[in-house]
Amino acid sequence: MRFYQKNESGRLWQRNPLASLFHVLRDAIIFLLPVRRLPSFIVNIFYGVKPQFIFFIHPRRSEDMYIGFPPAVLMRRFLGKGLFLKITSLFFPTVVSTVRTPRNIDGLILSSFCLPEVFLRRKKVSLREAFRGVYLSSKLLPKGGVLGVGALWPMVTRRGLSLKRSPRAKDIIITNGHCGTLVSLFFTIKSIADLSSVRLEDLKVAILGVGKMGENLGHVLYGKVATLTLVDINEKRLDLVEEKLSSAMSETDIQKYTNSEDFGGMKEVFENNHIIVCTTSNIRRIIKPEDIPDNSIIIDDSRPEGIPRELSGNRVVLEGGLLKINGIMQNYDYGFGFDENVFGCLAESYLLAFDSFKALKPTLGDVDFGNFDKMVDFCQKANIAVGDFKCRDRIIEKDKIVSIIKSKADLAATIPYKNICWIFKVNDLLSREG
Repeated sequence: MRFYQKNESGRLWQRNPLASLFHVLRDAIIFLLPVRRLPSFIVNIFYGVKPQFIFFIHPRRSEDMYIGFPPAVLMRRFLGKGLFLKITSLFFPTVVSTVRTPRNIDGLILSSFCLPEVFLRRKKVSLREAFRGVYLSSKLLPKGGVLGVGALWPMVTRRGLSLKRSPRAKDIIITNGHCGTLVSLFFTIKSIADLSSVRLEDLKVAILGVGKMGENLGHVLYGKVATLTLVDINEKRLDLVEEKLSSAMSETDIQKYTNSEDFGGMKEVFENNHIIVCTTSNIRRIIKPEDIPDNSIIIDDSRPEGIPRELSGNRVVLEGGLLKINGIMQNYDYGFGFDENVFGCLAESYLLAFDSFKALKPTLGDVDFGNFDKMVDFCQKANIAVGDFKCRDRIIEKDKIVSIIKSKADLAATIPYKNICWIFKVNDLLSREG
């Protein structure tokens, strides 16, 4: 049984079984110690850094748990899946990696043992685990340190708002990272346009799933791109998002599509947009992988992954939400290898720790779009740029991106009416309302 996997450079991500067991015991002891906060020099001895931020994650699948905590392989084999998951759910969160940066804004990666299925089926257990993460983080961080929550943690904590109930939350800054994720998506879309010599104003973008992140992305792109196509199986949700967006005058056309059974119709949504952004893990209820047409660029920001990465042909799936912190050193594989790329939500934690003048706000609940604009500007000061075009740990050639965008140079002005729930031009609607 292997305890490792290769990254893009050919190196192996591997955790020593004894070392990982020691780390779990170390963090359990620290968790149970009757102290409010460990002295920074003690934290430095135990972890090798004096963290100014902690990024809280969880395994995406059982393989992540086996690699991050190799003894889990034997536990799973002898206990069976059910008992194994029950026992590991009792484990305290544990630090799985350190993060070092040239500016000495260092951090820790904290992980629970909860798999996504626990989040979806046992909300009380996952919420208890989230509070454990706050409790342990408050012992390791200095006062005013930053705790960022990633993956499904924002979902089970009401986008971080529930965590403010913890008595330990008042000593640290908590953020759900959605603003950083939004910055990364915007940077990626703009980078594709710039690379392809296409004006952002001429770009047609489809957003699959108009939950909070889909709505936020629509808000950011509205007025900056030619067309926004909003796709969701919930027509009422679509109507609500459209109403919010159209309250401001813009040249951007809004198109809406909802039909959870018409997989063939969704193909035309892909064909008539330059870029597709997936912000929902329910994508398989909207379109089948085999129905994704050729010459498609998909930015998948959903967690768990909504779009399979093994698409054949001239179809590109990019890891969504990536930013690049120049000079960062990290030894945990989030699914796209070891390099300077990080999730936008992790980058937000870093930015908040870096921002000594507190010009940026943590994101709790909804995204503050004024804060978004500040974060876009602040990325330059912190030497943060758009992430690489990656599909898992593989770099996607820029020429392939350009060729796909160029193949869509003559996109129709609108998607045919037969496949759209309804279509309108914002300016026309506003004039009728006036």
